[in-house]
Amino acid sequence: MTEVLTIELTGKIQKTNFDEWKKDLIRQIKSTKTDLITDDDFFVATEEVKMFKTAEKSLKKAKQSAIEQVTDIQKLFSAIDEISEEARQTRLILERQIKSRKLEIKEELINSGLETIQKIIDRQNSDFQLIRHSDYLNRNLFIEATKGKASIKGIQQAIDRLIKTIGGQISLKAEEVTGNAEKLNSLPNTYKVLFQDRMALLSLSKLEFNLTMDKRIASYNDELAKKTAEKAIDELRQIEDVELNPDSSQLTSNSEIAKENAYRIAVEVFSTKEQAIEIARSIRESFSAINAVKSIKLSRNFNS
Repeated sequence: MTEVLTIELTGKIQKTNFDEWKKDLIRQIKSTKTDLITDDDFFVATEEVKMFKTAEKSLKKAKQSAIEQVTDIQKLFSAIDEISEEARQTRLILERQIKSRKLEIKEELINSGLETIQKIIDRQNSDFQLIRHSDYLNRNLFIEATKGKASIKGIQQAIDRLIKTIGGQISLKAEEVTGNAEKLNSLPNTYKVLFQDRMALLSLSKLEFNLTMDKRIASYNDELAKKTAEKAIDELRQIEDVELNPDSSQLTSNSEIAKENAYRIAVEVFSTKEQAIEIARSIRESFSAINAVKSIKLSRNFNS
């Protein structure tokens, strides 16, 4: 469109006697007698009917003449209405296309951004591939980043910034995963059975991983030490019994002694194992010949 639309009209009536003509007609209408009684009344009424009919024809003719004089104006108004509606329809179609196409382009840019993030993930080592990546590929992050951006350029810039941020997060996490993996790989075979959940362990932060590793190893060592101690105590009891009572199965038992006449003498000593065994042997040699003595057994007092 090269120029601004301009229209100039002259709406002023150039010449008319309508006002005077209307006054005369109204005066005639008001003076008309409708209560007809005499022949003169009917004659006058008939003449007035003719006159009113003539007035109606004059009004219609005058109106038509006026309408014909503004034909060009009517055509202009019709043309204005027609082109205005055509412009409106074109505008509505274009507005829908703008909105729809912008949404399409925005989706394309978001998809491209997600593909870029996936490529960054794919470039990491095999250990990193074991952990969960959904936080980095969260579509809502891209939708939120592009919210309020009206231009395609603004949307692209927002996505580029987000890709840079997420890429940095992936690099830091990859270093953390690599460190966790190296610690897992360097574990002695004795401890590797404690860390079968490799995927979950690799996902932990450095601090969480170290705490988990130390806790599991400490718990394992405590349990192992407990079992070793219990085994050693049990073996010691067996050794003490054999050393003290090599022929305990051959000791004379006096089954004739009534239970109500049975007593127990306990001798508690504080010494080394060897000294305790020696004392027990001396007691055995001194009292084993007495039938009332059923057995002499050395045991360790674990409550002392």
